[in-house]
Amino acid sequence: MRETRKYLLDRFQQHLHEDYQDYCCTQGLNPSIQGLITFLIDKDVVSPKQIKDFTVLREFQELYPTQKYRKTQTVNMIADRFNISERSVWGIIRGVKDE
Repeated sequence: MRETRKYLLDRFQQHLHEDYQDYCCTQGLNPSIQGLITFLIDKDVVSPKQIKDFTVLREFQELYPTQKYRKTQTVNMIADRFNISERSVWGIIRGVKDE
């Protein structure tokens, strides 16, 4: 079973690399990390929900200590910053899947 997962991951990486290289060639772009991230988003490999969840969690990790470890204040700042509800932010930081 583990070998199957490893093989699947290897093939995923190979396909992704080939597709990204083709994309760069057709668009006349030099491969880059920023370009790869854009490619992953454009190809729906990374969903808008994953982007939101990842960003909110990272913002929380950065802001929480600067807000003297006050969760509510930190959540309110993030909600205001990204124009999303406090409830959504709470759900994300608590690991609740909302969608």
